[in-house]
Amino acid sequence: MGDSPNVTPTKWNPALVEALHKVVFAGGITQPEALRPALAELVHCHGPDTYSELIALLCNLRFPPDEAAEHWDGILTHAGAMGLKLGEPVSMPVAVVSYFVEVSQKLKNPVLVELKLFEQTRASVYRDELTGLYNYRYFREFVDREILRGERYNPPLSLAMIDIDDFKQYNDEHGHEAGNEALANIARILTGSLRKIDIAARYGGEEFALVLPSTPKESAYQVCERARTAIESCAFPVGRDETACLTVSIGIATFPGDAQQAGELIRRADSAMYVAKARGKNCVRLYGQDRRSYQRIPATMRGKFCVLAAEYFPLTTVNLSGGGLRFRVEKQIPVGTLVDIFLSLPDFSKETSFSGRVVRLEMVDDKFDVAVKIMDISGHDHAMLVKTIASLNEESPDAAGAEDAADAQDNRPTP
Repeated sequence: MGDSPNVTPTKWNPALVEALHKVVFAGGITQPEALRPALAELVHCHGPDTYSELIALLCNLRFPPDEAAEHWDGILTHAGAMGLKLGEPVSMPVAVVSYFVEVSQKLKNPVLVELKLFEQTRASVYRDELTGLYNYRYFREFVDREILRGERYNPPLSLAMIDIDDFKQYNDEHGHEAGNEALANIARILTGSLRKIDIAARYGGEEFALVLPSTPKESAYQVCERARTAIESCAFPVGRDETACLTVSIGIATFPGDAQQAGELIRRADSAMYVAKARGKNCVRLYGQDRRSYQRIPATMRGKFCVLAAEYFPLTTVNLSGGGLRFRVEKQIPVGTLVDIFLSLPDFSKETSFSGRVVRLEMVDDKFDVAVKIMDISGHDHAMLVKTIASLNEESPDAAGAEDAADAQDNRPTP
């Protein structure tokens, strides 16, 4: 409706924008005053940026949060005054345009646009037009936000990268229209396999992504395997009374066990997807399931650990590697928890200390097996650890093949 003032934009918050779309357009609210309850809830969740995004959504003017809040109060007051004069409530578009033309005079050349059309235009910022899925921009914002949430609250976050097998050949044989229809159908299948908190995105071309918050790797595998099977079983129309088949290759990586940053998580899920391609396509691969980054040595050593600098608890290691360790305790430690560990190594008078993140937790004989990935360790202490592992390996040459999660890659076999 107008040109935005010259202000520093707030950080784009796709969750807030989508919530406002639902409240303003899908909620059936027609008067400004009726927005009060929903708006108060959004401000509680997202802060004062809510007002900036609301004004931008309604009339394409963007203000800093405090100024936007003042303008919204002005709109409410102006709408009330107009309603008294007219003898009936005024609609949202009328109140907003009248306020910015007559009261604040921020709109110089307003252009009225039907709200539904404007909502569709705004939605295109983070929706893929062909499939209706979220686009790459929203996908990256969502992954970044979920990783920040994971660092604070410790739930695992699984990411699946999905690529349609031999899609170029499919397009060449059946035409791009059939290819586009197949992309849309696959998008619907993927969406149908998700919970409300999950998202599906079109990553680009024939590649998709699923972001699964609070989902460990084995559960993500089950979700993706169901989606893969559904796609394999689908008959894609390619002409009158003709159908064709498509399959997908899927790679999965999980925060925090596989990666601690969004870019790293995407690369590792993508790497697992290419392994799926190399293994014959039409399958799901977990990042790290064929990988051994460190030599793993069974070892029984005494030490202690603490969580958030609280009291210390004794631990006994099951095995060690240059990248982490596994120990068994009676205390349950959630995946993602940061811990400080102090370990007594043979032939060293001083304890080796380091910080790590819990990447796997399993119940074994009424106790908990805890796999920890080393996050921060001094060069000296790491050298001591490596030297100990080397000496243990000399004593037990077959130890390298022992089962271990110490490199923190969550190397479960395919479920």
